[in-house]
Amino acid sequence: MKIVYVGSPPLFTRGASAIHVMKMCQAMSRLGVEVELVLPSFNSNENPFEYYNVEPNFRLTTLPSFKYNTSARHIAHGAVSAVYTRFKRKELDLVITRNMFYAYLAANFNIPTIYDAHHPPVDRVAHLVFKSFKDSDNLLRFSTNSQGLGDIYLSLGLKQEKLVVAHNGVDLNGFKLVPSKEEARRELGLSIEKKIVCYSGNMYSGRGIEFLIEAALRLKDVLFLVVGGLESDNARYKSIAQDKKAENFLLVGFVPQKAVSLYLSSADLLVMPYTSNMTIRDGTKARYFTSPIKLFEYMASCRPIVATALPSIKEILVDEENALLVQPDSVESLLAAIKRGLTDKGLAEKLSAQAASDVKKYTWEERVKKILNGLYCL
Repeated sequence: MKIVYVGSPPLFTRGASAIHVMKMCQAMSRLGVEVELVLPSFNSNENPFEYYNVEPNFRLTTLPSFKYNTSARHIAHGAVSAVYTRFKRKELDLVITRNMFYAYLAANFNIPTIYDAHHPPVDRVAHLVFKSFKDSDNLLRFSTNSQGLGDIYLSLGLKQEKLVVAHNGVDLNGFKLVPSKEEARRELGLSIEKKIVCYSGNMYSGRGIEFLIEAALRLKDVLFLVVGGLESDNARYKSIAQDKKAENFLLVGFVPQKAVSLYLSSADLLVMPYTSNMTIRDGTKARYFTSPIKLFEYMASCRPIVATALPSIKEILVDEENALLVQPDSVESLLAAIKRGLTDKGLAEKLSAQAASDVKKYTWEERVKKILNGLYCL
């Protein structure tokens, strides 16, 4: 079977979209699918397979595009990719895409397509494009990364029989050979004695980083470690932490994908303190549909998790079973859960073990199987 994945995110950026696309292509290839990933051109000498810590088991094709990551670039890549796949129609069985404009064109070019949605339509044009292809016979499946997002699209007229809910995932191979907590700390130059609470990922509005700074001020014997994020966000929160004299709040900045598991392994507890107004990269509020990759990486790390009880998070995490869930927008609730997770060893071990068991259902390979189920034998 030959699948072309038409992706839009530029490589070598700090967002999660490119990670998702690369991991999905790796997973399909592992399952025996011949995969070609089609992306906008990029200017970098780095090896994308090494950068995203994936096996070079699929073909990566780049097509001409605009330099800057704008809506025009997204549309242009969809158009160029549609022409490319139309000429290759006899060579492929199916196209998967996160580019809505491409999905619209593919439907008109009689190309069997699966659209993989990760957020609702962002504007009036996107709504019109969605309505133009949602009922096409060439749209074989419409996958979403959360039930909340699926419900949004159903309310916009998507047929139930086309919808497949497939949450994001994790590559468990990246967590099989991680060092112990003590070894990870030695390698990273972190204190062996201190308790460490770690957050990884971007720091867009509503991610609760301000709450972590407040928690650091009130738990001075605990090191709060934040890994990832844009340079601008790191600079802003560093300034806030310095002004408040939160000396036990450490911003690491961006690290390569393969190093994330090392930082998670160094922690005593992993935290996701989203607020009720948490957003994704473009500023869209996402409490009802977010499916953060970090969540599944946390679960695979065998560490207790404290997370905000947002509707989409509760699709995966269950309070007192595989995590401690806290009220949104409450520093007190966050502090109480962090203290429990750090001091109640029996509870921490129970939560960690259950999360590590549960995450086996959320590998990238399982996500691929769910999306392709009934269409092809894997």
